[in-house]
Formats: sequence, structure tokens, C-alpha cells
Amino acid sequence: MKDDRIGVGVIGASTDGTWGGQAHLPALDALPGFKTVAVSTTRQTSASETAERFAIPHAFTDPYELASHPDVDLVTIAVKVPEHDRLVRTALQAGKHVYCEFPLGRTTEEAAGLLRAAEERGVRHFAGLQARANPALAYVKDLLADGYVGDVLAVHCNYALPLFPARSKQIKQSRTYMLDETNGANQFTITAGHLLDGLTYLLGTFSDVSGILATQSERIKVVETGETVRATSPDHVVVNAISANGAIVTAQIRNTYKGSLSIEINGTEGDLTLLSKENFMFQIDTFIVKGARGGEDFAELPVPAQYDRPAASPLQPGPAFNVAQLYAQIYSDLLHNTNRAPDFRTAAAVHELLDQVRKAAETGTARKIKR
Repeated sequence: MKDDRIGVGVIGASTDGTWGGQAHLPALDALPGFKTVAVSTTRQTSASETAERFAIPHAFTDPYELASHPDVDLVTIAVKVPEHDRLVRTALQAGKHVYCEFPLGRTTEEAAGLLRAAEERGVRHFAGLQARANPALAYVKDLLADGYVGDVLAVHCNYALPLFPARSKQIKQSRTYMLDETNGANQFTITAGHLLDGLTYLLGTFSDVSGILATQSERIKVVETGETVRATSPDHVVVNAISANGAIVTAQIRNTYKGSLSIEINGTEGDLTLLSKENFMFQIDTFIVKGARGGEDFAELPVPAQYDRPAASPLQPGPAFNVAQLYAQIYSDLLHNTNRAPDFRTAAAVHELLDQVRKAAETGTARKIKR
């Protein structure tokens, strides 16, 4: 770290629509405490193009070269889930702090192994559960803690996602890996994983869960080739839960042509709603917060300015916004040895929760969550 600026090396950040290029590089550019010093992709051409576009001094195809470079303090892994284990271990081998996107691994066992490896190496580790850094969610969390709704009785999430191919029954070649459940990247692990993490962030842990996981479209056409691929991963997810404080939680995630996303929280003294502005994805979207108490009509509760970290304010809502908010937490953690940002332990807990939902769906019975 030089002059309190953290040098970041991003693995997986080409300019052709990758998550690293869409979210991480613009987020890092907006934050004065970071400097992107290296980028790595599978092709030197794309690595060099990204480096030139974002004025990054080093471009690699070898992830270990990036991780071991002396200017790199933090390695960001922004590639497909099946590559997470190998690349996180590459960063750990180089002794660098590491940020990995969620899901952390293809399985809970893989995620737990990465947590152990990171803790044994003694480096700081962070997970891309950026909804926890969303200003609106942080505000609602504080409203709940301050008793705005009284005791929380019920929470309902309506989540209609236009990104997955169950309705259109076609998919781009680059995303076909998401149809294979063994790859650990699908509607359940990504969409439900981020949502359930956000709900437990707001409400605390769950004591019981039940669920339905369905693959409603088993044959999907590949746009570029016309071939048909068989899907084994869930495309429709229903989760019911009871929070440790007794609130009944329901969430349905399904595929539609037009997106819709809202969360309603009902309590003994009032109600709160989170209404997505973009209706795109929970971990990316910005939200309108509305509240009502004592029989009053719902009214908007503007998110106070202090919840939006000033360093990220130049960014417009979109993929980079909440990622920048999360990097701001990471900067504080690295500089002051605090623990605000979600880490591999947070991610492993989400993996374990998903396992319980999966087992509940397989058996048709509710599962008790051990704490």
C-alpha cells in the first residue's frame, strides 16, 4: 500500500460485458483510496485492451503473475464460479488480501475450504455480497433496529427476474454454464443467495426454512448455435422461513419477461416497503423506501445522505454502485483493521443456508437451522 492507496489486481475484467469490467473497474475508478494496478484475462489482447481503456499499468494472462506483483495489495476474483477455488488459492499463495465474488465456491465444502485456507494464510478476505452495502438496506436495517415497525411479524418478497431463460427458452453461449447445477452458479445460488443474505442482514438468522426448487424449462436453445442444452439447475425458487425473532418470511423468485422486485416488512406498529427502481437484480438495484405507522398511508422515507458514502457518489445506479459502496467498507477494514465488509465467513454461512433450503426442498419438510 502506497500513500494509503490500495493497489488492486482484478482477475476477469475484459471490456466485452464481463462483471469485472462492468462493475469492479468503474467502482475502483470512483474511489480515491484504490488504484487498479493490474488486470488479468484469458487473452493478452483483451487484457491489454482493458488496461488501455482504464489506464491500468499491468496486463497479464497468468493470474499468479498478477497476484505476485509487488504493487498488488488486494486481488479481486471476478470470473465464473467454477474458477473461484483455483484463483482464490492463487491469491492466497501469493500472500495477498482477496475479494471474491459470490457464490464463493461451487459447493459449501469448497467455500468452507477457501475460508480455512484464507484464515490459515492470515490475510484479509472479502466476499461480493454487495447488497449489505446498499444504502437503502442499511437505512431499513437501522429503522428496524430503532423500532419503526415494532416487532417484525412478516416479510414478503416478490421477485420476478427477466435475466434467466425460463420464459424465452434461449440463452447466450457464454451463459450456458449456468444451466448445469454442478457449476454452482444459477437462479438458486446467485439470485436466492444474494436475496437470503440481504434478508438475514436485515432480520438476523433464520431458525426454520422450507423451500421449493423447480426446473420449469429443461431444454434451452443456444442463441449463437441453435443447439439445445439440457438445464439441471433450478429456475424457480420459493423459500419460506422463520427468523430467530419469530417473523414469518416468504420469498418467490421466478422468471418473467418484465422484472419486478419488492420487499414488504410488517410489524406490530407499522410497515416498511423496499421498491426497486430498476427491477433488475436485488444486489444491484437501488430502492425507494416507504413506511406507514399507526394506520397512516405509506409515504416515502428518503434515504439520508450519510448512508451513501461520498466516495461512491459520482456513480450512477447500476452494476458498479453497490460494488463501490462495498469497496469503501473494504478500504476502511484494511486501513483500520475493522470488520464491516462481508467476508468468506459471511459467504460460507449463506452457502450453508442454501444447503438447508435445498435439503428442505428435496425432503418436502421444514429444516431447523442450527446456530
